[in-house]
Amino acid sequence: MTKSILRRDRSSNSVAASLAALLFILPCTSEAQDAFEPPRPHPLTLHDCIAVALGESPALEASRYDVLSAAQDVRAAQGMALPQVTGSAQYQLFQGSPTSKFSVINLGSVSPSGVAVTPRTVGWTGVEQYAAHLTYPLFKDGSILGLNNAPAIAEKKAKKQALAWTVNLTREDVIYRITDEFVATVSARNRMGLAERRVKLADQSVGITQEQQKQGLKLPIDVKVAKEQFSSAQTLAKLLREQAVAGSLGLSKTLGLSSSSYLFLSDTLPDPPDPPPTTEQLIGACLNHHPSLEKQRAVVDQAKQDYRLERFRLYPSVFLDGSANYIDDFSGVSNSASVFTGAIAVSVPIFDFGAQLATTRSKLMKYKAEQARLSSTADDVNYEVLKIYQTIYTLTHNILGLQEDVSKAGRDVQVIQAQQQQGIAEPLTVIEKELHLIAKQDELEGIEARRLSYYARLQNAAGGAWKWIP
Repeated sequence: MTKSILRRDRSSNSVAASLAALLFILPCTSEAQDAFEPPRPHPLTLHDCIAVALGESPALEASRYDVLSAAQDVRAAQGMALPQVTGSAQYQLFQGSPTSKFSVINLGSVSPSGVAVTPRTVGWTGVEQYAAHLTYPLFKDGSILGLNNAPAIAEKKAKKQALAWTVNLTREDVIYRITDEFVATVSARNRMGLAERRVKLADQSVGITQEQQKQGLKLPIDVKVAKEQFSSAQTLAKLLREQAVAGSLGLSKTLGLSSSSYLFLSDTLPDPPDPPPTTEQLIGACLNHHPSLEKQRAVVDQAKQDYRLERFRLYPSVFLDGSANYIDDFSGVSNSASVFTGAIAVSVPIFDFGAQLATTRSKLMKYKAEQARLSSTADDVNYEVLKIYQTIYTLTHNILGLQEDVSKAGRDVQVIQAQQQQGIAEPLTVIEKELHLIAKQDELEGIEARRLSYYARLQNAAGGAWKWIP
């Protein structure tokens, strides 16, 4: 009896060990299988697309390089107003007898009158000469010792400021372009389900109408109308499909990704701003902080500094010139010489047939033109913002009307489907009611997507002063 119990215990232990090993292997197998499976790609949201585009946009990169280039122009202009030191070195090789006095090279004795008494002919003789030259514009083109903000420097700074505001405008253009493409692509994909349902129902309508025509219940014109509706539904579905493919290709190229006819995007569109901005907020923000106005102000300042620069060129310029020269023949005898000179030079424009005066007047007219263009830019900004705002108001009004129509059409479909279950309504009537509902839903989604695009355009027109998509 004891032996049989022991055998039974051993067999149960072996079974338990096998089950434990199996339970251990199964999780390991599932974990290994999960490790080998590639991770599912994360759908790109609108914010993801904007973040990628801002880092990949060649237009934005070019604008940034323009600002860096302008910064170096400012440094170059500042350096031109400060002292400049140049150096030179020469080596001369000659032979023969002298024809005039040369105080450095020992070519014989010379009388006090400078006439060679015992001239001698020399062989190949070398002379080395070193010089350093200092030029310091004390007053030139409005620069005083290079310590003030001279017109030439101020003009470069204004140009840099204008390019910096151009970067902001380019950034808003990139955001608007990405938002518009994203909304159009996702909206087309979301409407594909309605389009396919419309095609299916239109096909059923054609079949039922043809059967009823055979029974003498419908006219040939009814079959023709049903086929036209079916053809229109197919065309709309094809257009939406092509729009979705074109949007994916465009977004892929803009984001710097490999061209794909189906980019993995989130199917959720951004919500419209709630509450929408008021006209007073938009106009006030645009007038005070719009990048186009700030850029034009910088352009006005640049034109002003150009005019000041040309006007200062009508005045005299003062320079400090200094030089140091050293010459030696290195013959072992002390024949070297050093010469130091210094001078203050004044350059006075006397007569140039009125060329500089005409240039100054031209720059003055350019300055006044840019001032007038500032007011024109403000008018353009106001007009663009108000025009887009009016379009958004019209689209919102249409959306409210369509929402009411969709609610009524949805109620009609529910009523007619209930009547069909009771055997009261005809199948063709149910199909027509559902087609009417789908048409209203599709129109509503299309207008809502269009309004989102106009909100993105409104942000672009406001220059980012009003933010919808950060």
